[in-house]
Amino acid sequence: MHTAPKATILALDDDPVIRRTMAAYLEDEGYAVREAASGRTGLEMFRQGGIEIVLLDWRLPDMPGSEVLGRIFEEAPTTPVIVVSGTDKVEHVVEALQRGAWDFLMKPLRDLLTLEASIQKCLVRADLLRKEGLHREHLEEQIRRRTEDLEQTNALLRRQIAERIEFEKALADSEERFRQLVENVREAFFIRDMNTGSILYVSPAYAEIWGRSCASLYAAPESLFTTVHAEDQPELLQAWNLLEKGNRPMDEEYRIIRPDNTIRWIRGRAFPVEDETGTPYRIVGIADDITRRKLAEESIKRSLHEKEILLKEVHHRVKNNLQLVSSLLNLQASYIRTPEDKELFLESQNRIHSMTLVHEELYRSDDLSCVEFSDYLPKLTQKLIAALAVDKDIRLVTDIQPIFFPVDTAIPCGLIINELFSNALKHAFRNREEGMVRLSVKRDKEHIRIVMQDNGIGFPLDYDPATARTLGMQLVHSLVDQLGAVLEIEVNRGTTFTISFHAPDRCTLTR
Repeated sequence: MHTAPKATILALDDDPVIRRTMAAYLEDEGYAVREAASGRTGLEMFRQGGIEIVLLDWRLPDMPGSEVLGRIFEEAPTTPVIVVSGTDKVEHVVEALQRGAWDFLMKPLRDLLTLEASIQKCLVRADLLRKEGLHREHLEEQIRRRTEDLEQTNALLRRQIAERIEFEKALADSEERFRQLVENVREAFFIRDMNTGSILYVSPAYAEIWGRSCASLYAAPESLFTTVHAEDQPELLQAWNLLEKGNRPMDEEYRIIRPDNTIRWIRGRAFPVEDETGTPYRIVGIADDITRRKLAEESIKRSLHEKEILLKEVHHRVKNNLQLVSSLLNLQASYIRTPEDKELFLESQNRIHSMTLVHEELYRSDDLSCVEFSDYLPKLTQKLIAALAVDKDIRLVTDIQPIFFPVDTAIPCGLIINELFSNALKHAFRNREEGMVRLSVKRDKEHIRIVMQDNGIGFPLDYDPATARTLGMQLVHSLVDQLGAVLEIEVNRGTTFTISFHAPDRCTLTR
């Protein structure tokens, strides 16, 4: 069975007897031996690889043993070199050991066991050095890797520190801008902890508005509510409760009482702030002093109320004056003997009454600028029926939307309907005891449509209402033009008047 050699040895000696003797002995002991008689040959064989130990003669024919030793040490410093030489000079021994020889044996070798012992010692040492080298390489590799890791970690830390510094600087700048903002605005800004109820921050404007120091609010957070006017506390506390429990933003107007017992109006707005889990944990609020606005609103309300009273009084006086004129006409009519003249006075009274009704509606209405036509027309038509159709059974059918007309539209429309309805009552049912009139007022998108239809006898064949010279029809045409309206007349089993005009800007269907 072939066994591996203990080691491969290069025997480099120019004496063939000594070289062969050492080789034979070592081969018998289980070593593999390569032989070389010169320095150059030995170096060539060494460079081919596989040599684990070198036996070197100090004196060689082609180059000194010291030079061979030096080259081997340069190329493979961990390869054991045992100098075997016949020199007995101490300086040679010292030089050999200084150049890297592991041992120095003197020729002649009286006992080859000494050679093998030296070889064994060198092999053990070489193995230890090899293992030490491997361990050192392993440690160096670990150190290198650890150093790389530390350098990467250090670089990451430096980057994170730089980013942190930049972030903290940006945060400080942001906080400074925020501080300057909240401390220079006139609204009071505060932050409240939802769990403890404590005030975490309040801006200096609080002291200006509440007349109390910011320190007092930090010390007594409940003063945010106890300083509120007693009449406003319930509504404010209810809104605050919804804010805390229902996460509903608050926007309330309320009064506070300052230490000098003066009252300020506040508009308070607040909203919850959530943490990273979505749970509300703080409340941020803004309180604005709206006292001036409230005082201005109250002043405007008082002024409007005074103007409404004044305007009502104007409408009332106009209505009374028109009624006075109507009464004077009625008194004057009592002195008139001819029916034709009396009829003229009655027509004038009816026209005045149509205008009086407008002012009466305005006087009784909450809105002094518009008249509800659905209330106005029944009163006007019933008055005309009572005055002009006492001995007839005239049925009035109405279809009037609840439309509000401004005064400058209501009066012309009232006069037009007064003329047309009066004309129907006087002429449409002549020689008849009964009749019917349909009256509708509707809004169709942007247009108003007034339709009056009777089932009377219609106009005479020789009568053209468009060119009629009667005062009533002239007044109708004039008022139609004033409204910018279109008048259509159709005679077919009675007469139908249709008036269409653009709905005024302030005209509405309901209020």
